[in-house]
Amino acid sequence: MGILAICWVVLPAAGGFFLLANVGDASETLDAIAASSGVVVSMLVFASFFAITSGLGLLPTYAQAILAGWAFGITFGTIGAILGILLGATIGFGLARLISGPAIESIINRRPVVAAVRNAVIGSGFFRATYIVGLLRLSPNSPFALSNLALGGARTPVTAYLLGTMLGMLPRTAVAAGIAAAAAADGSEGLAEVVEKKGWLMTISGVLVLVVAVLIIGSIGKRALKRALEDQAETAASS
Repeated sequence: MGILAICWVVLPAAGGFFLLANVGDASETLDAIAASSGVVVSMLVFASFFAITSGLGLLPTYAQAILAGWAFGITFGTIGAILGILLGATIGFGLARLISGPAIESIINRRPVVAAVRNAVIGSGFFRATYIVGLLRLSPNSPFALSNLALGGARTPVTAYLLGTMLGMLPRTAVAAGIAAAAAADGSEGLAEVVEKKGWLMTISGVLVLVVAVLIIGSIGKRALKRALEDQAETAASS
């Protein structure tokens, strides 16, 4: 199981860089599907790919949100990415129910925040569980696959799990899709062409805007999550 944890840290990072380096080619593939079968089919193909790769911890959600915005624009890109996230979260939730055990508990316990979230949602009501899951998802510091495992292992109510995931992932997903859509608006076929057309200064500025926006969103979520977990611990200690 230690190997599994390492894979969930290394594989998404490596896969994310590879996907971003080939975002133009991936977008062309989705465009070809849209031309032959319609945009809805293309979005469903993308969402299915997103679900499998994110649910199994193979690709990060941020890189796929960028691809969604690049291929479909900010509105449909955000919708397609969120659909993929929800399906991927469902896959991860199902895996957690299948493979939960002492080894999984050991992996989770080595990440204090994830372990604290697991403990907080056990026995929580619907709204409290939704709130905590949403705050966990808001922060980019918690690996998607590992969070799925912790929340699934904690027997989080499915509706609260999915609603919290959607609400928590929506802000940074929309930001990533929006910036990608803006970068692709001039017909650029890949990141290299974006740099060529806009120059390094504009490209780096766009990347910095994305990073800063995600960090701000994550910082807000992290502080709120910390307060929520502290309140939960105090309530449990006094009861």
